[in-house]
Amino acid sequence: MRWHKKFKVLRCYILILGWLGIILLFLSYWRVETDVAHPPPPPLQVNSGSQPVLSSVQHEKPRSKKLRHQCNPADRIQRHQEGVLPSQYELSGVMIVLRHGDRGPLLNVRNLSSINCGQKSYGTQVYKKYVSDILNVSKTNSYINFVGPFMKYPLLPLPSKCSIGHLTPQGVLQHLQLGKILKEIYFYEFNLLGNKQQLDDIIVYSTKYRRTFQSVLAFLYSFIPKFDISKIRLREGKGVSFCENDCHCEKTDYFDQKYDQERKDYRKSHPGVIELVRRINPLIKAKASAEDIINPLVMRDALLSYVCHGAALPCNNERCVKVEDVTSLISYEEWEGKQKRTSAQRRAAKLKSYGLLKNIVATIDRMIGDAKPRVVIYSGHDKTLKYLLDSLAIPNYPVPYYASRLILELYRNSSVTHNSSHRMNFFFRFVYNGKDITKSIPFCDSITIKQLKSGSVKRGTISMCSVSKLESYIRPEQYFKEFSAVSFREACRK
Repeated sequence: MRWHKKFKVLRCYILILGWLGIILLFLSYWRVETDVAHPPPPPLQVNSGSQPVLSSVQHEKPRSKKLRHQCNPADRIQRHQEGVLPSQYELSGVMIVLRHGDRGPLLNVRNLSSINCGQKSYGTQVYKKYVSDILNVSKTNSYINFVGPFMKYPLLPLPSKCSIGHLTPQGVLQHLQLGKILKEIYFYEFNLLGNKQQLDDIIVYSTKYRRTFQSVLAFLYSFIPKFDISKIRLREGKGVSFCENDCHCEKTDYFDQKYDQERKDYRKSHPGVIELVRRINPLIKAKASAEDIINPLVMRDALLSYVCHGAALPCNNERCVKVEDVTSLISYEEWEGKQKRTSAQRRAAKLKSYGLLKNIVATIDRMIGDAKPRVVIYSGHDKTLKYLLDSLAIPNYPVPYYASRLILELYRNSSVTHNSSHRMNFFFRFVYNGKDITKSIPFCDSITIKQLKSGSVKRGTISMCSVSKLESYIRPEQYFKEFSAVSFREACRK
């Protein structure tokens, strides 16, 4: 009897284990089917120390996405909300402010010579064709007339070597892709140049840096229909902010110093970030005698040189930088960027971008009155974009990564007949990296338009602002009101 009871208990255990086995087998099968149906995105090829591929980036999508955003690979550059207005709005012109493409670090880092900044970019068919075509064009008189003050600048970055502050083949590919998508919008969809391109249709400015020159050259190659540069002139822009005749300003040093102190105070509230920078500083310096890196944003920029080119993160004495160190610095920069814009930050930006804003308003005036130029391009830096966005008081915008673009689109409402108030029919939009930010401009009182259909383009609410609002904002008595001044010179006095 006792053995019979034991046998019954044993049989129950066997049945329970059998059912558990069936359930686990089903769950395993379901998981495999799900993973095959929804495979994860391809991982960023980042090495951590001596590891062949960073496994944490392979499996942790948020980190991978954050790093891809910072590196902005060419396949990520796509059209979004550019040129999605109803048909009664006729495109009159565009102004495009660019940040240069991917570059080497701004300071010497450990194992810099072993980082392959060409990676796979240099061997692609797109890049090979660009190299061949641009070398052929450079031998013509059209190129000599176009290039002007940049005549002695090299056309192309080095094929693989990562040089301090210089553009990489990856940076060229970014601008080839960006030029391609914007050409499809503004020239093919809107026919902005009409049937014949003329000399004064396109104006191009570049700061006097090799990386901005090479970036805009790649952009123009993909952007201009049939790449006819015989009717374009490249002009030198004054300073990082394209300040034109309003450059020297003593007061900007005061506001910059004040803003730097505010950022130091931010860091004091994040002791973990300060400790992180202190810990990895000896790992990334090329030489022990080199100056210490204490700014987390400078450290982040240096580390992106490894991350964006698939190189091993630096090690020293068996201690290595980890991918979570990089993402922590990126997260901190994003946090700092989201803090309320301070008075010092805004005022410094307004003084630095005043010359460019004046030039933009004057260009809009010519586009309205003479229908020329049709396109104006500024090839600049992250600071170029930051100064403009800060001066327009755009809140919480993403940091300008490589090949970022800020585009002003000028439209005329063609459903309204010409009259004495002809200028009142003109409106503009600001589109930052594909996102319409017009409604975020405080002085705009923007008109909201719901665009319901735009093909495969990202749909959503778009906004427009009257040109008269921008003209009023840039008037000296209005623009310099917070400086208790009525002119640039007066606002710049110590």
